[in-house]
Amino acid sequence: MAARLHLLGIFKKYQPSDPWEVRPGDQSVELLLEEAGMDSHAGYVLLVNGSRKKKDYVPQEGDEIKVMPLVAGG
Repeated sequence: MAARLHLLGIFKKYQPSDPWEVRPGDQSVELLLEEAGMDSHAGYVLLVNGSRKKKDYVPQEGDEIKVMPLVAGG
């Protein structure tokens, strides 16, 4: 079973397919996003099955991963 990545907001344009299914245990989310063309310095929150994880998290079987952009304003 694959892991699914969901890119939200302004990151949606980097998602190669909907849903984006990736092989578990292969690469970190950070590397997957860089390969998809996303800036490595982009600010985002990574939620895996509803829990916050670090960018170096490696997807596991059945994971539902959401990548949410950080929002700032003033």
